[in-house]
Amino acid sequence: MLLRDLTRVWVSEYETINEYGEKSKKWKIKKEGLSVSDINKMSIEELNRLEVNKLIAKNKNDVIWLNIQQDINELDRKPTGEVDYSVENARTNIDYDIQKGNGISLTDISNMESFIPDYIVTDKIKIGSTILFKLEKNNGN
Repeated sequence: MLLRDLTRVWVSEYETINEYGEKSKKWKIKKEGLSVSDINKMSIEELNRLEVNKLIAKNKNDVIWLNIQQDINELDRKPTGEVDYSVENARTNIDYDIQKGNGISLTDISNMESFIPDYIVTDKIKIGSTILFKLEKNNGN
């Protein structure tokens, strides 16, 4: 299936912080490998030991493009029978490192210290060559 109308998204993950018995989620952007600034901070000896091209290639997870649509069907209903408009589907042909529980933001969060993602990934389904992510609107968790 040819995917069009792609939206650039930023993926984040959370870590649970236990502060005086109160648990809270601290969201941070999800990156794979080393960033260019990390490579610039390394010494000459460290760079000689590493293959820089492989490190930069691992950083492919910074730009993610997904086709986000709201498919209304019988499965996306609340227990009361109403249609749940907070569920959206995101499709891609590329196998990104997005797992259940990760956050998806539609705005640039790469330079932000504190943020809450727009959506939470609730399911990851592979149908043929297309990967479908079920996204649920985040209500401030």
